[in-house]
Amino acid sequence: MSSSTPRPAETWDTGASTGVSRPLAGLALLALGACSLTFLIGLPVALTYTDQFTLLREWGITLQHLRPIHESCAFAWVFIGGVTIVHLWLIQAYGPPDSAMRKRIIAMVALWATAGVGILISLMGGHFTGREYLGYSPVFSVLIVLGWLLFAWTFYSRVGWRLTGLPVYVIMWWVAIPLFLFTYAEAHAYLLEYVSLRPLRDLAIQWKAAGAHVGSFNLLAYGSLMFVASALQKNEDYAYSRTAFAFFTVGLLNTFCNYGHHTYHLPQSAWIHWVSFIVSMLELLILAKVFLDLGKLLKKQAASTSHPVINGFMRSASLWTFLMLTLSIVIAVPPLNAMLHGTHAISAHVMGSMVGIDSMILWAAMAYLVSLAAGADHRSLQKPSICLAVRLINVFLFFFILVYLLRGASAGWSRYVGASAGDHSAFVALFPPLMMVLGAGLMASVLWVLFSWMHALLFARKPA
Repeated sequence: MSSSTPRPAETWDTGASTGVSRPLAGLALLALGACSLTFLIGLPVALTYTDQFTLLREWGITLQHLRPIHESCAFAWVFIGGVTIVHLWLIQAYGPPDSAMRKRIIAMVALWATAGVGILISLMGGHFTGREYLGYSPVFSVLIVLGWLLFAWTFYSRVGWRLTGLPVYVIMWWVAIPLFLFTYAEAHAYLLEYVSLRPLRDLAIQWKAAGAHVGSFNLLAYGSLMFVASALQKNEDYAYSRTAFAFFTVGLLNTFCNYGHHTYHLPQSAWIHWVSFIVSMLELLILAKVFLDLGKLLKKQAASTSHPVINGFMRSASLWTFLMLTLSIVIAVPPLNAMLHGTHAISAHVMGSMVGIDSMILWAAMAYLVSLAAGADHRSLQKPSICLAVRLINVFLFFFILVYLLRGASAGWSRYVGASAGDHSAFVALFPPLMMVLGAGLMASVLWVLFSWMHALLFARKPA
């Protein structure tokens, strides 16, 4: 069998002998560590909205320190989590890693871990760029890119450059790798005076790059979900179906265009705004399909107990995809966009998408990886408290996002109608404590699951 032809899913070994190697386990631990830091730092971020903010100031910590750390950890979690699952597929589809691949994984982990520590130290030391999602020094971007190039080397050396005969989730990854590099470079265009001295151009490029950059890790995450579903069912029919490829095409088009609903307020050409609006409305097709699939999934998997945690996160990802696509379509409507943009409603959309969709997908995928490393019957996957935590994550996240949405809607409405707006001061006063309580509950539920998985990966009997 050639290196560019993966084995069919039904031949994959789903036991501990699949080769969850130490480098791969290290990559998974790095991803889970970044996810844990995202939630740990999220709590003091929420604290900055309360009266206790003065305590942080006494320690020299402000929102300016915490927000870019929170964002950087969140991005690192999704990217590294996706990369981990891609490596897992490479091992299952093409066999155990050779010596060169092991060395590349180790070097990649070392580069990204070094970048992560450096970013954390530099941001806490007050070295900011002030950029959205790129608050750290571009020096660390070099380490991140070098690690990504090693990932690309490993992927393309096994998969090759031909797309024929590949399942759609592999094509998603195939596209995501260069898309990451292109959009990451574009996001650093501010380093050129041609961009930095022209604020409107800078803002337009920043939003375009950020939107497509998010699209690259969405491709990693969505591909991971389809891979895990195929592996559990040992059936890849859907991954080769016309429906899967059609929605991949719409999603890819959306990746390059839907950033426009963030730039309605900029003096751009009208056709840019119209294309963005029309493409965003194409999400209605995806929304309808997700809604139908959600009902089928809930009925089909309601009685499934062999993988309760994996199934729980997969069902959650479907539900949150429906909710966040609905919100995305609302935000794309110009009058509503004018009212909501720049409020906590946009923060709700970002966090809901990052946690509700991407994280739920990757938690399902990570649970699958843990099942291979430690066994499907491991207590970190079957213990009642873990199953309860999965449900609590959804409950806390729903009310957390709801509070943000209501806060954003109240501010947007007041700004939209002016003095005739009603008095929302009572809710505004309740917002910080509600956010703190719900955020703390969400953090505790997530960390209970993540720490259990990290322990399982560290002490698995057969790391192979």
